[in-house]
Amino acid sequence: MFWNKSIPSLSGLKRRDSDRFERFNIVFAILLAGWVPSILMLVVSYTILTNTLESKILRDRQTFVQLIAHLVGDDLSRTGGIIEYYQTQPEVVKMASAPNPGTGAQQWLAQTFFSHPRIDGMFLAAPDGRLIASLPAVPDFVAFDSSSVLWREGAAGSPDVYVSQVHPRLPDNRMTTDIVGAVRTQEGAIVGYLGVSVLVERIGRRLSSIDWSDQTNCQVLDQTGMTLFTNNFVPNAGTDSPQPDSLIQEIRQRKTGHLERDGKLYSFTTIDSTGWMTWVEQPKSVAYQPVHDLFEKITIPAAWLIVLTLAGALLAGRFTRRQAEATRRIEREVVFNEKILANMPSGIALVDPDSRYFLQANQAFSEMAKRFGALPEEKDIHEAKYDEVQIAPAGAIEKVLTLGAPFQLVEQPFTDQSGMTRFVNVNLLRLQGPDQTIQGVLYLVEDKTRDVTLRQELIGANAAKDQFLALLSHELRNPLSPVIAMVGELEASAPDSPEVRRALEVIRRNVELEARLIDDLLDVTRISKGKLQLSLETVGVHEILQRSYEICREDIAAKDLKIEFRLRAEHAYVKGDPARLQQVFWNLIKNSVKFTPEKGRIVIETLNPSPDAIEIRTTDTGIGIEADKMQKIFHAFEQGQSSITRRFGGLGLGLAISKAMVSAHGGTIKAESHGRDRGATFVVTLETVATPALASRDGDEKKSKGKTGPGAQAARPERRVLVVDDHFDTCTGMKMMLERRGYRVTLAHTADQAVEKTRHEEFDLVISDIGLPDRSGYELMRELSQTKGLRGIALSGFGMENDVNRARAAGFSEHLTKPINFDRLEESIQNLLEPEPAVGP
Repeated sequence: MFWNKSIPSLSGLKRRDSDRFERFNIVFAILLAGWVPSILMLVVSYTILTNTLESKILRDRQTFVQLIAHLVGDDLSRTGGIIEYYQTQPEVVKMASAPNPGTGAQQWLAQTFFSHPRIDGMFLAAPDGRLIASLPAVPDFVAFDSSSVLWREGAAGSPDVYVSQVHPRLPDNRMTTDIVGAVRTQEGAIVGYLGVSVLVERIGRRLSSIDWSDQTNCQVLDQTGMTLFTNNFVPNAGTDSPQPDSLIQEIRQRKTGHLERDGKLYSFTTIDSTGWMTWVEQPKSVAYQPVHDLFEKITIPAAWLIVLTLAGALLAGRFTRRQAEATRRIEREVVFNEKILANMPSGIALVDPDSRYFLQANQAFSEMAKRFGALPEEKDIHEAKYDEVQIAPAGAIEKVLTLGAPFQLVEQPFTDQSGMTRFVNVNLLRLQGPDQTIQGVLYLVEDKTRDVTLRQELIGANAAKDQFLALLSHELRNPLSPVIAMVGELEASAPDSPEVRRALEVIRRNVELEARLIDDLLDVTRISKGKLQLSLETVGVHEILQRSYEICREDIAAKDLKIEFRLRAEHAYVKGDPARLQQVFWNLIKNSVKFTPEKGRIVIETLNPSPDAIEIRTTDTGIGIEADKMQKIFHAFEQGQSSITRRFGGLGLGLAISKAMVSAHGGTIKAESHGRDRGATFVVTLETVATPALASRDGDEKKSKGKTGPGAQAARPERRVLVVDDHFDTCTGMKMMLERRGYRVTLAHTADQAVEKTRHEEFDLVISDIGLPDRSGYELMRELSQTKGLRGIALSGFGMENDVNRARAAGFSEHLTKPINFDRLEESIQNLLEPEPAVGP
């Protein structure tokens, strides 16, 4: 011991020896880990890698040969399709069955041959193979084509077409193959043969267009084993093949696969439905050249890897000691850094897992603990335990330490010292070191009061906006109802004066426009809240386009616009809401009318880009759309620029609503324009469905059902209707219109008056407003339906989806919005009061 202390340099020498030994251990380990895989990689390259790559090359060659076979077979199949088409034609059967078909057959061949550029000849033969007509023409003295023996038996026995072996063609002796099909009567009797000729040189030209690799030769065999080509795809005019017979025989026996012979690699396969074969020949050294190249490329990196591994091992040994010291220094550093976390707005603290004292805490956490965590002001956070800060539950830390699962509270309310409610996110996380020891619990507190307050204010503002729109629409609709009623009454009773009729039409049109604007505002609200509801059914696009056009007919005539329908879509039925689709098409046609000058032109066109889609195109010659405004026109309250709004008016809601409705139907809408004053095209694309089997019959039934004879109203018994509305003008207008339609009407202006009326009179139907002075129309309908069994129609200026649902829940059978559409009201009354017609046998 004394000796060790007297020589202090000895301990340092021992540490250096230990460090040096440790460095050499690391160098040896790195060299072992780097050199052994490199050497093994070279060994594997000679064995497994070679076999794997060769197998991959053979598979690729087989795929290539199959593509060549498919290419030749596809040419022959397409050419055979010509025969399959004509051999069943009654004209061909009749021509082949004729006693003297020669002249007519020759003329027919002349007409047919030149319409098919893929064939090199065409002929018609008798059942015994004798030529009747041919192109190119054969001399008259050649009555029997000797090549018929090559295909007659095969064509007679095949239900489709037969591809013959290669032979010299009459009259020019060019090598060709015949594709022949039997011409049969309806009873199946053969009355002749129709065939086409395909020159071998045509097949050769097709194959020669392929970019072949070095020393690659492609060959095609017919069903007799004769090769079609010599070198460079030149037709083989002789009967001898350039390849040995034994090789051809072995290839024909195997049909598909690979064969090595005389240092060459042959890959071959059959050509479907012909009996032919094709092969690709290449020297074996060339075919497997990628294997040798890859091995050479691997050897060089492996050598470099050995050298670099040695260099890396030496450098690693030098820095091993420094890295070890740095690692130990990092492990000794504390997990929590006060300087970084001091100014963070969120509260962060570290709790000791054993004593439960706060080891570290930033200023924000300390302030929160005192503000709403019940920590006394005079106590320092580092002297407090977990239980003394009453933010997270007392038992939460035990679950976090035991189970390891994080604990979380989201927007938990707390009351601070001033009595204000604070909303806080609380998180507890278990911290573990590299050796899996528990180092503490991370305590996170985030004040979300401002976010919660803003969100509640936004929710309240949105609800107030919806309520405002509902009340606004109600108050705007109420005065419109008596106006519409009185206009209808004047139209029915006023003299046939053009000036009076024109004035009434102006009033009606503007009132309906005002109602449309209100509906657009409500639609925008529904769309923004995702509450747009659709009543889907199978509808015809052409019918909806016609109805939309009828609405705009008068505006079109007023501007002397020329409108053209090009309804070319064969698949014109879609799954959609007819009312919403009509609203979309009406918006598009209305825009075209609005922005097209007088004597302009509008084209409404439908087409099927595919059987399962339909495009509806509305094209005009109007003011057009500038490129920078193209994407903005589908935004709400956007019309491109303020000058357009001043000139043409409108709120700019139509296209935004149309886009949302088309999207709800699973379709798309887009705009196209070449610029200012060059017109615009709006394209709506929807998915089509199958045409209903009873579409035409249903249309006839609807027409017959919609027609009512002159005596229909007189034959109907008088119905008693109770109208409840606090708007006196609306009551007066409805009473006049309904009485003129044959109803006996009783008025009430409050819910209590309505109940009193029902005690003294019997009614068939009640039509009630929702916003009554003493109580709501919902309460009135519940009472009348329970006590009197009355059915009702809600007639209100409240038109939101929630209003319709509440009306039906209260017992109303229908919900109609003001201003009153008396045709729609009449239809609803008849549906509720008229008995269902008896269905005949």
